Amino acid sequence: MKKITIMLLLAASSTTSHAWPELDRQSYCANYGAMFQTIAAWRDQGSQPDHTLEMIRGLKGISVQEKKDAINTVYVDQAFSGARGTALGDRMRQRCLAEK
Repeated sequence: MKKITIMLLLAASSTTSHAWPELDRQSYCANYGAMFQTIAAWRDQGSQPDHTLEMIRGLKGISVQEKKDAINTVYVDQAFSGARGTALGDRMRQRCLAEK
């Protein structure tokens, strides 16, 4: 029984050590998608881009330049003019994951 327990623990720790980079990427992309969703919500409420940047400044793991680029995209790019909600967040998360 001890041998089986040790083998299971070793197998789990081996799997975990290989899964962390993927988990980190998944977490980053989830935050990235949520950021776009939040930016669109602020845009729809009439917030100015500089105010939106201040509101998302505390978002961890995403550089200030990426935040500025996302704000510019959501506010200026006509392809994003009607984009909002979870559909936008999911789309941007999937795009991020595909960029590996």
